Parts: sequence; C-alpha cells; structure tokens
Amino acid sequence: SEEVMAWDHGCQFFRADTDRFKPVVSNWMKHGFVKEWKGRFVHRNAGGTGEGSDGGGGGFFGMPSMPPFYVGADEEHGGGGMQSIPRRLLELCSARKERNGDGDGDDDGTEETILSDPILEVFTGTRVSRIERRADGGDDGDAAHSAGGMGGKWSLFGTSGTAAYHDTPEHAAESALAESGGDVRLGRRDCDRDYDAVVLTDASSSFGTWHRASAGVPEDFASRVRERVGARVPLFSAMVAFEGRLDVPFDAISFDDGGGIGGSGSGDDDDDDITKLWFAARSSSKPGMRGEDEGEGKGKGMPSRDCWTLVSTPEYALSKIRETPMQDPNTGEFVPQSADYLTSVPGPELERAFREALLTRSGMGDGDDVPGRTDGTMAAAVDPAPSALPETVYLDAQRWGSAMPCHRHLDERSGTRRTVSGVPYDTGRAPLAPTRMEEGRGGAARSEKDDDDDDDATNFLADDDRMLFQAGDMVSGYTPGFEGAAISGMDAAEHILRLLRRDESFFMSGGNQANETRCKR
Repeated sequence: SEEVMAWDHGCQFFRADTDRFKPVVSNWMKHGFVKEWKGRFVHRNAGGTGEGSDGGGGGFFGMPSMPPFYVGADEEHGGGGMQSIPRRLLELCSARKERNGDGDGDDDGTEETILSDPILEVFTGTRVSRIERRADGGDDGDAAHSAGGMGGKWSLFGTSGTAAYHDTPEHAAESALAESGGDVRLGRRDCDRDYDAVVLTDASSSFGTWHRASAGVPEDFASRVRERVGARVPLFSAMVAFEGRLDVPFDAISFDDGGGIGGSGSGDDDDDDITKLWFAARSSSKPGMRGEDEGEGKGKGMPSRDCWTLVSTPEYALSKIRETPMQDPNTGEFVPQSADYLTSVPGPELERAFREALLTRSGMGDGDDVPGRTDGTMAAAVDPAPSALPETVYLDAQRWGSAMPCHRHLDERSGTRRTVSGVPYDTGRAPLAPTRMEEGRGGAARSEKDDDDDDDATNFLADDDRMLFQAGDMVSGYTPGFEGAAISGMDAAEHILRLLRRDESFFMSGGNQANETRCKR
C-alpha cells in the first residue's frame, strides 16, 4: 500500500488551563477527535537533556514539565493531526439534526432523526480580498441601524484557485486573477449572498492592499486591530522525514536559549550567533498519527519513515525575514516565500541544527560533524556516536510571519522589537504556560466598551454598529497560543448572539431563517 508521511506543520499541541476552556476540551475528547499526547518529553538547556524545568521564558508552551498536552486525533474520521480538530468541528456544525415524529401520533420515544440542509457552508481554497457593506437607507457611514447593528449587510469579494494562495508569485497571481475576470462576489449563488456579520480571525487581513492576505477592511477598524496586535512573533517550521527511525530517547524536545546553536538575540546578529531550534516533535508519537513502523505497516516489509516537525526560535525567524522581507522595497509588491527558498535556506538550516543538537555533548553525541544528508555535503559519522543518523529523504518548510502575538507587556519601547516593511515584530520571551490573562495592552481594551462589566471585550474587537469583529489570539488578552485564540472566538460568538437576540425585529422578521428558507434546494 502507499506510504503515508504526516506532520503538524503549524500548531504542535494545545493546552486547557482555564475553567472557560477545560469543559470544551472534555467535550471534544468525548467525541473522540482530541486526545492527550503522552510521550517521552524532554527539555534541553546548556547543561544537558532532562525532564526537569522547561526553562521559564524559554520553554515551549510548558513542554515538558506542565502537562497535559492535547492534540487532534480523529482516527475514526480520517486520521489525526491538529487540522483534524477544525475539520471535525465543521462536520459536526454543517448538518443540523431535526427531530420528527415516527408518524403514529404519539410521543413514545421512537422519533426518527432527519438531517436537514446544512446550516454552515464552507468555501475552501478561497481568499476574501474585499468586504463591502451595503447599508439600508443611506450611505455606509450614515445609514440608520437598529440596536443589534442589523441595518446593513456585508458583501464579500475574492478569488479562488491559484490567485488565492499565499505562496503564489505576484505575477502569477495577477495573471490568474485577470484570466478569471477579477474578484467575484462570494457566497452561494442560489440565495442572498449578503451577510449580517463578518468575523475576521487573520490579523493580516488588516494589512494594506500590498499584502496578499489583505481583505480591504475599513481603515478605522483595521487601525484598531493593528494597535491591539502590537507586534507579531514570527516562526519557521521544517517538516523532515528520515530514512529510518532516529535512535533518540524522546518523542519531543524543547530547547531553551542555550540549547540550540550559538546564543540568542533579537534577530540582528549573524546567523551563527542565533539559536535556531526551539522545539522538535516526532509525528508518530501523537495519537492518530502513527507511523508505518508503529502502525498497520509493521512487519509487512513497508518502508519506514520517521517524520519530525522542527520549530524555529522567533529570533531565527526574524533574522530570515530581515534578510528576505515580505515586501519588495522598490516596487512595494508582496513577496511570497517560494518553495525553492524554503527548501534551500530555512529548511536545511533547521534540519542541520537538529542534527547538530543530537550530536553535541549536551545532546546525544560528542562531536561537531553532522552525517546523514543525502546531498553528500556532511562529513563522515562522528566518533563516538550513539548510532548512525539516518538519511533525510524529505524536507519542506513553512514561514509563519504571524505565528502568534507578542506578550501583552511588550510595547513600542521593547528592546527586542524590530520593524520590517512597516510590520513590527517582537521576539521578547515570557512564560507561555499556563494560559492566563496577561497584564498589559489587552486590559486597556476594557475602556473601549461603554459597559465596563463586559469583560469578554478584552478578548476580541467589535464594531457592533457595523457587525464587524476581529477574534483570535492576536487580539486576545490571554497568553499567546491555541487556548487564548479559542476563548477569543467563543467570546466573540457569544457577543454576536447577544446582539442578534437583542434585536427583536431581526428574529420577528425571520432574519437568517428567511434566507435559509429561500436557499433550500
């Protein structure tokens, strides 16, 4: 059978530290698409490798000393990986169950369940490049709105296919867009394609039009988003497959500032002086992502590949972004990172850093040379070495320019802040576990609301009159990470529901229910 290689190339795991999020994760586990990741976890600092402290501010989301760690593991519906969580949630939400009687006229508990038309429709491979608000009764800024902000609708415009993808070269994206006739109005063609509310979760959608992710967000709202975000933390990840299983005594390892190559910095130093590696994880150790050597392929003569995800330090990522920015300084065009660049610069550099980390005194071995690369550029195996490192048979990489927000206490006075192409980045460290409400810029958001008791306003941004919202960890007041992003989305959703419920005229007239009736096939 065909060999399968798998990686979590973005988020590696998540936490559930708050009372707000713990019951949500318990419910996901009950449905079977989230499991606790239990493996051999270690932390390496300048003194060596062990299972002790994860280095305080240098630790990777509490790994390894602050479990539990959760991962996507939906084996029943197509496998694991973090991407399985949103996929399964969308599946659960996309079909509504209605209870109808069995036809005998009595309530005997023998009702049958009938699936109705979807209440959630997902458009994949689509990029929203422009949002426009159609107001009722006047210009956009002057239209009268009801208390819930239902006085206008949003139209979304964008594209799909080649022109939509983030890594498509600018000239190819423009050509594809021209061939398709330009941006088109998005939504189902068999019904009203306007929307009551727009919720943004990508902070880059508030960039100027030069950026591929720009969604044409109204500038007054976009400026609020940029102010709340402050600075971004960039990361690179590398997806590596080794010919055979690595003979290492761990499934995941976090490195502090002294555990990688060289020291740490703000991204200004020479590459040789910047710590490259922050975290590494073996895919097959995660529930739902078993490798061929541990799953059904074992003993059947199938080739074994040991897949690892390597995550860079913010300092290393910033140094690469400074070298190769996202905007052409002469033309102002967006510069996507090509596969050629990713697999020739950050990918190999992170892979080499991992090999070096395994073979140093504070890691596994006792030497400096790094064997095993298929390109023949590495020296012979070190002597002594714990075992011969297998060859690399697959290598890819990904740039995450906005991997997460900087910590809330870091502002424009931060000594680790740098601005590249007008975008502020900050590599300042602070503990990433446990998840908690951080002091700093997030708390100031309380003053943006008239209702001082509306504490959830600290976790998202809202323009209630226009029904325009921004959610995600970039605007959350919590510790950066998955949990803070989830709480932000949950709080934003509950806030929107309160607005809709408060607008009695919306529900009295049928609201979206009327739209749904018109859209039934």
